[in-house]
Amino acid sequence: MDTTTIVITIGSIISIKAFALWGLWLRLRWRSRREQYRHDYLLGIAEKVAAGSRVELDDQDRDGHRLRVSISRAEGHREDAAA
Repeated sequence: MDTTTIVITIGSIISIKAFALWGLWLRLRWRSRREQYRHDYLLGIAEKVAAGSRVELDDQDRDGHRLRVSISRAEGHREDAAA
């Protein structure tokens, strides 16, 4: 083999590894942002429930799973009132 072929082969291997690493980094960044949005969303719901608001959630994933939740905080009810 001549030196040109060796340089091209080594350059190709390095490029392939670099693009694979870059792809993994992009995927990790996307998942991190998605989890941050989910965290902010759930935190907002928890704050609304704590403030006494009524919260209705209707969420459907790409795979077809659907989640419907209705949360309302009853006024005047306390945990120790049942005793």
